[in-house]
Amino acid sequence: MEESRIEAGGIPARVYDPGRARGLLLLGHGGGTPGKDSERFIQLCRRYAEGTGLVVLCIDAVDHGERQPSGPLDPGVPQQWHSRVAPQMVSDWQQASAALAATGPALAYVGFSMGSIFGLPVVAAMSSIQAAVFVVGGVPVGDWLDDPPLEGLILDAAGRISHADVLMVNMNRDELFPAAGSLGVFNAIPGRRKRLVFWDGGHSDWPAEAINDSIAFINDRLGDSRPRG
Repeated sequence: MEESRIEAGGIPARVYDPGRARGLLLLGHGGGTPGKDSERFIQLCRRYAEGTGLVVLCIDAVDHGERQPSGPLDPGVPQQWHSRVAPQMVSDWQQASAALAATGPALAYVGFSMGSIFGLPVVAAMSSIQAAVFVVGGVPVGDWLDDPPLEGLILDAAGRISHADVLMVNMNRDELFPAAGSLGVFNAIPGRRKRLVFWDGGHSDWPAEAINDSIAFINDRLGDSRPRG
C-alpha cells in the first residue's frame, strides 16, 4: 500500500494506492476540521483500498483540513453553509478525480455524514460513477443545520442519480439524520438499483460490518479489482 499527500487538481488530498488498481474510489469525509487527516478517515481509506483494490482519493472539504480559514470564522457561517458550499464541492471532486484518471475506468464514491450530503450532488453530476455508498446520510435536522435550501438540493440531486447503483447505510437512532429523511432520499433515487440498510445505533455508531458490506457492494458492482498474486 502506497500512501501520499498530494495536490489533486489543486485540492489538498490523500491518495491510497493498493497497487495494480484499475479504478478510483472517491471518499468524502465527515464534518470536523481535521478533514482528510482525521485518523478515523485515514483508517477507512486504507480499509477501502485494501478491500476493493481501487485507488482511494480523499480531499479536504471546504473549510476543513488544509483548507481551514486563516482568520476568525464569521458567526453566520454555519447557517446554510452546506447548500452554499455544495457547488464548490462538486467542482472540487471533478477536478481532483480528473487528476487521477489514469488509475483506470472504474469509479465509485463513498461518503460519510457531510460526505453523504455533498456526495449526492457529486454523484449526480458525475455520470461515470458506477457505484455510490452514502453512510449516515439523508435529510438532516437540528438547529446547527438550519439550512432551508438544503433539503431541496439533496432531493433534487437524489432524483438525478440514475446511472449508479446506490447503497445507503443508516442508523435507526441517528440524532442528525432521522429515518424519515433517509427514506425520503432513498425514494427520490430513481430505478431499482438501490438498497437501504438500517443498523442499530446513533449517528457515529456504524459498525465494522457496515463497512464490510459496503466494500462487498462496491466489488459486486464494479467487479473485484483487488491485486492478485
